[in-house]
Amino acid sequence: MAVEASVEKLRSRLKAVVERVTQRVQDQGAKVEAVDVWGRRRMSFAIGKHREGVYVHTRLTVDPQKTAEIRRLAAVNEEVLRAVTTRAVGKLPEPAAPAAPPVPSAPSGGPSQPAEA
Repeated sequence: MAVEASVEKLRSRLKAVVERVTQRVQDQGAKVEAVDVWGRRRMSFAIGKHREGVYVHTRLTVDPQKTAEIRRLAAVNEEVLRAVTTRAVGKLPEPAAPAAPPVPSAPSGGPSQPAEA
C-alpha cells in the first residue's frame, strides 16, 4: 500500500538525519548518551512555512567550549528547523527505553466487524 511505503520512507529519512547529526556531534568530541525520537508535534510558532516538526531529544556529554560549535553545526543544517541546547546540573534520570514506532492505522476497505458481547 502506498501509505505504508511513504511511512517507511519517512522513518528511514528521519533515521538518516538523526545519524548524520549524531555523527557531527561526535566529531566534535561529544559522547552521545541517548537519542529519543518524540515524534511529530505541533510547534508553538511557525518556522518558515512549517507548523509541525519531528522532535528528537539527544542527551550528550561535551566539553563546554565545544557547545558553540555544536550549535553552529545545527544552525547551518537545513534539515534541522531549530535546536535548543541546555545544561544539566546534577544527576540525570535514566533515558527512556526505546519505544516501538507508532504504526499508522491502515484504512479498511471492508465492512466493520460487530463487537462481541
